[in-house]
Amino acid sequence: MAIGSGTSARNIGIWGYSTAENAGIRGQSMLDDYLGRSLSALGQGRTDLRENYLGAIDRLNPWVSAGTSALGTYQGSLGLGGDAARDDAVAKFRASPGYEYKVAQGTDAVARKASALGALGSGNTMTAIADYNRNEADQDYGNWQSQLQGLSDRGQQAATAQSSLQGQLGSSLASLGATEAGLYGGYGQMGLNNLWNATNTGIGAVLGQSKQATDNVNSGASLWANVLGSGVNLLTGLYGNGGKK
Repeated sequence: MAIGSGTSARNIGIWGYSTAENAGIRGQSMLDDYLGRSLSALGQGRTDLRENYLGAIDRLNPWVSAGTSALGTYQGSLGLGGDAARDDAVAKFRASPGYEYKVAQGTDAVARKASALGALGSGNTMTAIADYNRNEADQDYGNWQSQLQGLSDRGQQAATAQSSLQGQLGSSLASLGATEAGLYGGYGQMGLNNLWNATNTGIGAVLGQSKQATDNVNSGASLWANVLGSGVNLLTGLYGNGGKK
């Protein structure tokens, strides 16, 4: 009976260890699932973040491009970059729709006046037209420069906005990276805790039931020893003194 009780306790200990081991496996599976879902959500968030920020940055590109071009022309109109740059700026000014319209209107007005005076093809008429182009139409040169400067400023503002967005994107990605690192760190720690707890529970179950088995065996042995001792004493009492009749 004692031996049977010890075996039963050991079997319970083995069952307890197996149960703890299975619980640890299930716990690890849950941790794996948690990590996978978290990383998936984090990856989607990173993708969305890039798309939104890069989309906003791209929408500012036309302003940056226009501002850069305007800045180069504006600098040329100021004489920066040498005669070639200045001549190019003047040529662009005189090729602008506003300039050409004003020249056409002024030339037509001078021609009509000369025609009324009967001097349409005279040298004075040609000189008057040239003077008008130089003195009247070119008065808009300063306004044109102001427009270039304004467009250049818009481009600078767009570039500044892009730089700010890029900085925000970098900070956000760094934050997501730290979050991902935290996930791995937490996953590792929880996995270690899960393994440690399952192992301790299993070992505790085995050791506890092993002690119980030992106690059961010892208890059974003591019982038999007591029974045998009582039997010996009884026999001794019955026959030990009776042999001396």
